[in-house]
Amino acid sequence: MKSNAPGQLLGYSIQFPRALYHLLMSGPKDVVCIEVLGDVATLKSNGELLAEEDKSSIVSNPLTNRSTDLWKTLFNWMEAINSKDIDVDRTKFVLYSNQSGKQGIVHKFSSAQDKSEVQRALDYTKKTLGNLKSEHEIWKYYDFVVNKNESLLCKIIQRFELQIGNGAGFDQVRAEIQRKHVPDGQIEFIMDSLNGWIQKVIIENIAARKKSIISWEDFDRQFKVLFDRSRCRELIDFTMHYSKEHDKVQKQVELRPLYLKQLEAIELSEEEILEAVSDYLRADVNLEKWIENEIIDENIASDFEDRLMKFWENQRKRIKITEKRLGETEQGQLLLIDCNSRLETIRDMTPPLSTIPGTYHALADEPLLGWHPNWEKIFPK
Repeated sequence: MKSNAPGQLLGYSIQFPRALYHLLMSGPKDVVCIEVLGDVATLKSNGELLAEEDKSSIVSNPLTNRSTDLWKTLFNWMEAINSKDIDVDRTKFVLYSNQSGKQGIVHKFSSAQDKSEVQRALDYTKKTLGNLKSEHEIWKYYDFVVNKNESLLCKIIQRFELQIGNGAGFDQVRAEIQRKHVPDGQIEFIMDSLNGWIQKVIIENIAARKKSIISWEDFDRQFKVLFDRSRCRELIDFTMHYSKEHDKVQKQVELRPLYLKQLEAIELSEEEILEAVSDYLRADVNLEKWIENEIIDENIASDFEDRLMKFWENQRKRIKITEKRLGETEQGQLLLIDCNSRLETIRDMTPPLSTIPGTYHALADEPLLGWHPNWEKIFPK
């Protein structure tokens, strides 16, 4: 059975990302509302209004020259003006579409900047739809807007803008969140969380028979909370687990970098060597990703390494004093176990399990530390 329900659902749902977009564009004391003064509207602190109607389609352009969506929108705006709900001189009229299409009347209206261009747009409209029959479904809207209220239409066109988005309407939202200096790795989390919050607020208001209004102040508080949470959330493991058959693991084993030679010096097993390679590779990738996504910076990374170095030095001294009965390889193994078991945080966050042993292996590779009691003689800098 055919149904247009998916298209209708998209039509309602797209108002949420559009409301989010306008909240991102708003300022102190502004309010954004859904289904109060049109689909989405922003009432500015200075009394000006941005009234937006959202038109969407799953397959095609919803704003063709003869589309009901276009002419009914203009009709509704005029009705709101005539009933004093909207002041035409203090309102910006926005028509949003999630699909682009052939250049037509709506594009002429949007690009008209002055009275002469507005007049040319009207002339084009009358010429294009000059043969429109009264039986056509848009006739009553077209007749009211163009034939009976031309002067008011001219005022609307002068304050009219067409905005074209894509798909579900989130592209502009992503761009605005990025403009807030949010790292790329955090954009989706913040956008999804804010969109869910807006839906919750609007639905609760509707259920309570309240107007669906969100103030800039409420939005600002939510944005700041999510921004802080996102930084905590993003200290995640960006890596896959490198199995012992992985090409990069095998390549490390073949090359035998210094950190592996240090492990061989304390007679680690093949299985332990492979695990060390995995930790080393994963820690290296994560550190790069965290810095790239601005989750941490070079100073934070250096501080983390300094704390690991301090712990290594203290454990090394303790083992030298308390574990004299052990052989040199056993002392080195014990030191490695202690260091790999160290619990250390990065910006008060617990990193993935591979981070601490992997960072120790990177330090051993330089070499800034070692495991064998005589590592400095065995592996001179």
